[in-house]
Amino acid sequence: MKSVKIVYAFLTLLTLTMNSLFAQLSGTTTQPTSTTSTNRQQELYDQYHGYNKKSSSTAPATLPATTADQPQQRTSDYSTSQPTGSTGQAQSMNSKANTSGTRIGVRGGVTYELFTEEHPLFDPIIGFVGGLTFNLGAGTFSFQPEVNYARYSVKITEPFSGARITSAGDHVEIPLFLKISTGSYAGHRFFVNIGPYGSYLISASSGGKKLPVDGLSNRFSYGAAAGVGAAIKAGSGHAIIEVRGLYELSNTNNGFNSNYKQVLTQATIGYSFPLGSR
Repeated sequence: MKSVKIVYAFLTLLTLTMNSLFAQLSGTTTQPTSTTSTNRQQELYDQYHGYNKKSSSTAPATLPATTADQPQQRTSDYSTSQPTGSTGQAQSMNSKANTSGTRIGVRGGVTYELFTEEHPLFDPIIGFVGGLTFNLGAGTFSFQPEVNYARYSVKITEPFSGARITSAGDHVEIPLFLKISTGSYAGHRFFVNIGPYGSYLISASSGGKKLPVDGLSNRFSYGAAAGVGAAIKAGSGHAIIEVRGLYELSNTNNGFNSNYKQVLTQATIGYSFPLGSR
């Protein structure tokens, strides 16, 4: 009986010892295994998805700053650079227009013959003139050729009947001027034109009837011309006001002759603008 109790107590002690040892083994191995397994799974997950804790921690700080600054920079660049470019282009076009070396113009007005001596049978009356001008050069000195159509008219008194008849001649005139100007094309200018001209008689009439001119040998003549005027800035070009005189020096019949007793005068207005302007 006593031996049975001893065996029972031994088995009980052995059971308690085994349970305690098992509990200790379970507590020491299970906790680290669970933590290690969890950490390892997290590392494998991070590696598989390319997740970086350091970059992710800094990315939220830098990414909003980048996305917030970038639109502001683009808006600033557009708002400051776009108008500047347009203004610069407009200033450049305006500068080119003001300094253009080639200009074309139109002119029109009236003509009137001035006699240096009194002619009781001849009374000048007003005619007309119109044409095109070309100007080469933008400085003080420039070259200005022209092509004009001009009519000069006089009233002739018949010696015996006293009747007054209108006589007129139509001419194509080509002056070649040296233009001397003040200021620049950016504002108003005053100028003097001086140079030779050539004239060709197109038609003639007397008393309203056409006169034959085909057989005339003095249809071509030439002389000297001079004029003064002002160019008033108007838009991209200039309004031109000018008064000029033409003095004939020769014709094909008489050769060179400086004894003509009349000066052909013109008073015109016109407009000149640079080629290539918009």
